[in-house]
Amino acid sequence: MIVMLIIGLMIELVDIPFHLIFLHLGIVQPSIPFICVLWWFMDLGLYNGFTIIMAWSSFHRYLFIFHDRIFLPGKKRFLFHYLPLIILLLYILIFYIYVIIFPPCKNTFDYTLPVCNDYPCYLDDVVLGIWDSVVNGILPTFIICIFSVAILIRVYHQKRRLVNQRNQWRQQRKMMIQLISSSVLYLMPNVPLSLLILAHLCGLPEDVGVDPQLYFDYLCYFVCCIHSQKRFNNILTQHNLFFV
Repeated sequence: MIVMLIIGLMIELVDIPFHLIFLHLGIVQPSIPFICVLWWFMDLGLYNGFTIIMAWSSFHRYLFIFHDRIFLPGKKRFLFHYLPLIILLLYILIFYIYVIIFPPCKNTFDYTLPVCNDYPCYLDDVVLGIWDSVVNGILPTFIICIFSVAILIRVYHQKRRLVNQRNQWRQQRKMMIQLISSSVLYLMPNVPLSLLILAHLCGLPEDVGVDPQLYFDYLCYFVCCIHSQKRFNNILTQHNLFFV
């Protein structure tokens, strides 16, 4: 979770200010390749990296809830807890540094579109484009879905068996709620996006779904408001009292 928070913070510190500047000026500023490459690396590279880590977190949490013995101190703990995360982080950095910062082709930047058109040249490569879309984007999203549902099913079937082990049941329920909550918030905008990308790979024209895709892109920023409703209500109440 700490790794995901760090990655998410890095993305938002770049993505949100750049979007606000573009929406205010109608153009990417400063209009230089470095800004586009940085924005692509955060918006595509680290965002897909976040998806991959989220998928691993879903699988990891499944193991931690139902096979917690493998995380006891020792070689197994390093093998199942730390090593996969290290490998995934190295893969994310190496892959996206290669395809975005040192691409095997020539990038073109459109400063009149959000995220400089958000289309690095490697996406036109048959192997790299499909690999990134499927392995780094679509597959992790469905892994999150699968293990979230699997945890719900396993917990439901084990609830009766653990009815006399209240402490263990409470611990499992707490971890399950944490995972399902974060997974649902993430999947709300990303499942439609993944299905749209999959449809484009299967032959759907690229111009179909452009507007919905833009809406779902911006919807990602609003999922945090679900748990902030009470705070917003308090702010609005204080605001109304101030002006009354």
